[in-house]
Amino acid sequence: MSDKRGRWSKDDLNIIWKDYINIKIYKYFNDLNKLDWDLSQEAPCPYCEELMLKAQYQGFQPNKEFSWDVDHINENSKDNFISNLQPMHPKCNKEKAIKYG
Repeated sequence: MSDKRGRWSKDDLNIIWKDYINIKIYKYFNDLNKLDWDLSQEAPCPYCEELMLKAQYQGFQPNKEFSWDVDHINENSKDNFISNLQPMHPKCNKEKAIKYG
């Protein structure tokens, strides 16, 4: 994936979401069975563990309660390899950047 400067295509967003629910989510959460969520459409935020909805990507549905943004795990916004990208609430993404930035 190339640097989109915050503008991700729907295909990019689908790849980021699928990678998170198929691979990365298991690094953060031990027991996903207790969540009783449809991970194809909803998932816990890796930072605060609250609900995110796939359909409420921040760029398309700003300021919705369960919206998400693309987080760069290592805080390097030029590192757009899928291994460095994950969904995260916009608020959590900002808090994480302040905490670790």
